[in-house]
Amino acid sequence: MQAWLESLPLGAGILFFWAVGIIRTTVVFALGRAATVGGRRIGPVRRVTDSPVCRRAERLVNRWGVLAVPACFLTVGLQTAVILTTAVTGMPLRRWIPAMLVGTLIWGTVYGTVGLAVVWAWLEQPWVVAPVVVALAVGVAARAVHVRRRARRAALSEV
Repeated sequence: MQAWLESLPLGAGILFFWAVGIIRTTVVFALGRAATVGGRRIGPVRRVTDSPVCRRAERLVNRWGVLAVPACFLTVGLQTAVILTTAVTGMPLRRWIPAMLVGTLIWGTVYGTVGLAVVWAWLEQPWVVAPVVVALAVGVAARAVHVRRRARRAALSEV
């Protein structure tokens, strides 16, 4: 597979990864939408999702949350959560499809150029990429601790 991908012209490689992104994202969205439809048949779930607060939040996400779709493709680990959220909140397809197409094109471009090089470097020489991954993990953990402490202080100051 690596040799085949390397043999592709740059444009074809980007189109390949764009297609992969479209398929993956559409499957995740469809699964989220199906789970939501099934879940709303359950009485307590339906009462919560039909509440005025939930309806208002749904309208807000459907109106402005569309910007989160292409932006999530620049992250690692957040894409699936954002796509599921758009499915669960019932984002209209007329907004979701263009946002998804832009986001998956961004993802395909990044992955078809720099991202794939990082993956192959990891597979061929993990000791080269490992320090970067460790540094990122430490940074994310430090940020999480900082946010948690700030929230705890805010909660204590309200009491």
